[in-house]
Amino acid sequence: MRLFAATSIAALAAASVALASGSHLITPTSIGMGKLSQSRSAYKAAYGKPKSHDALEGGLVRFNYPGRVAVYFKTGKNSGRYIVVTSKAYKTAESVGPCSTAAAVKAAYPAAVKVSLAGGEYTYRLGRKLWFEIQSGKVAAVALGATKQVAWIASNAVACGS
Repeated sequence: MRLFAATSIAALAAASVALASGSHLITPTSIGMGKLSQSRSAYKAAYGKPKSHDALEGGLVRFNYPGRVAVYFKTGKNSGRYIVVTSKAYKTAESVGPCSTAAAVKAAYPAAVKVSLAGGEYTYRLGRKLWFEIQSGKVAAVALGATKQVAWIASNAVACGS
């Protein structure tokens, strides 16, 4: 009976770790449990209660969630337009995320497209919506969004490790 209890506890612990890592997984369509175009209530369920929000230029509102996650909405809309994360807890299945090196991005994703930004900064775009913002040879932020504007937004985020 004790062996069964110990085995059951170990299995539950392993399942908890697997679930927790999924909540910080970056994919081409999601960051953690958040996806583009979700409602504010869906992001609250995914990331927790926002710590603050800011009105920005260009008609955007940024909601700052615990764990260094920001979701951007068009003013007056209830549909997430961009998601940006700078916490090194978030990683792709290939273990690439904020604070990884640019070389790690290219090694894991050789098909990623390098997109130049102002001031010598650049980003790697994987597919159509996943962006790895590179500053000083490291991933400063990972962003999800359909337009190049998300790369500019990510370049203005507080970089990983800051």
